[in-house]
Amino acid sequence: MRTSQITAIAEIGSIVAGAVRGADDPGSVLAPLRRIASFDAAMIAVRDPLTGRHRPLANEGYAPSLLTFLNSGYLSCYSYDVARTCRRPMRMRDFGPDFYRTPVYREFLDGAGYREGVTLVLRSGGDRGCVTGLMTMSFTEPRAADQAARRGLELVAPTLGQLVDTGRTPTLLASLIGGGAAAYIVDGTGTTFATSGAGEQASEEPSVAAIAVTRAFLSSDSPSLRGYCARRCDAVWERAHLVRLSDNECADGPRALLMLRHEPLPCALTERELDVLTLVSRGLPNRAIGASLGISPRTTGRHIEHLLLKTSLANRAALASYAVENGLIRLGL
Repeated sequence: MRTSQITAIAEIGSIVAGAVRGADDPGSVLAPLRRIASFDAAMIAVRDPLTGRHRPLANEGYAPSLLTFLNSGYLSCYSYDVARTCRRPMRMRDFGPDFYRTPVYREFLDGAGYREGVTLVLRSGGDRGCVTGLMTMSFTEPRAADQAARRGLELVAPTLGQLVDTGRTPTLLASLIGGGAAAYIVDGTGTTFATSGAGEQASEEPSVAAIAVTRAFLSSDSPSLRGYCARRCDAVWERAHLVRLSDNECADGPRALLMLRHEPLPCALTERELDVLTLVSRGLPNRAIGASLGISPRTTGRHIEHLLLKTSLANRAALASYAVENGLIRLGL
């Protein structure tokens, strides 16, 4: 490796340490990355642990359409899957000559003039850690992605994995859910701390129900949770996203990031229908649902009929899947 590449790796470490503290711009890592591998386009994306979707954190050189593809359709492609499995930077040439005949290359890369590229699936916590994001690079000159560049990217991969680890940087995760949301760090005692840079539009503190749900969440083994906590006024509900944060030696016990947004229930659902849907998602039969809610099995059946009509779903199994996949459940029930 060249001296300039070694220096760039050290600089990236410094930038990431500052970004995790909120002091540095995460996108500034692209400049030293270019000294490791002289790319024509590069992108670093964050994986949202709540939805599994990727969102760009930094981009230089990619057109909007290609950037969208890299964070959506590319994630289901064979080349991405290989890069995720092998846990090291993969160049186009590493996939063999057949890669240049794939739709990925012919439809998205060839027309942009890219003749070489790198896919690096980012992880936090070493090779066996969880996926936290994605870095891609594209080159018009294949020689730019030589063995020295690949080795440099391999060495800097764990550091980049920490940069996009939303468990280490709560404000980064809070930003993923967009405006109109408030974000808090909550510990096992229920003590809350508003995160900087998030929640300016929220005027209310978390409800008692939201804090109770968070404390129960921290006592479980679940890494994340979504659902509705409490009705705040009329048809407006408190929707919560919970994510367990990575261990912090300065913190006393486990912590979670609690993100709250006030919004109505989707599909014009009523409070009772939300309760029924929550219990359907747990696989309970009508008699057990009725006993839990203090209603008859026949009334439970009518609620399920209404749910099927409002969601345009075919059957009870589809309702259960829909509720789980979309976080359409009442937390704490």
